[in-house]
Amino acid sequence: MIELGATLRRLRETAGLTLSLAAKRADVTKGYLSKVELGSAVPSIAVVSRLADVYGIGVSDIFITQGERTSLSIVRADERAPINRNGTELGYTYELASRRMLNPRAEAFFLTLPVLGHEQEPPQFKHSGEEIIVMLEGRMKFEYGGAEIILGPGDCIHFQANIEHHGVAMDGDPARAFVVVVPDRTKSASAKDKGRSKP
Repeated sequence: MIELGATLRRLRETAGLTLSLAAKRADVTKGYLSKVELGSAVPSIAVVSRLADVYGIGVSDIFITQGERTSLSIVRADERAPINRNGTELGYTYELASRRMLNPRAEAFFLTLPVLGHEQEPPQFKHSGEEIIVMLEGRMKFEYGGAEIILGPGDCIHFQANIEHHGVAMDGDPARAFVVVVPDRTKSASAKDKGRSKP
């Protein structure tokens, strides 16, 4: 967590953003972001995703250094890197499906959705670009901008990710999906430039 916090602090500083401005754009408090950067708070995948968006980078850029990138990325089934090892997000598990691609235009993940209790709220997502979800196992109730869609094995949904969305497993069994996120790098770069400009 200390290493992740230091990486997020470095990325914020590289983006030319103050702690207050980064926190505001990522929709978290300044105090919480400070704790994350110090390694005393564990950010959820939703928060990590929003911070990546604010800093104009992909989520995998937070976990993989540029020096580890190559023009070809092969990740074997037993080599997938979990990006929320500590069980945040109520048991939602994200594994990087591609880790070493040089200057990737998309981020690919395997997602496991747990069975939630009645009072548990799933993480809410909203970020730039597009997202594609292909269901592998089980069924998912997907909520997009207030509309509910049921997805089963083999179903694919492709959507603009700047609308709030989330998914929950159905039928009392976990569900698995393959997720591709295609960030809008132009929008992120423009936000980064705005952060550097002084009034």
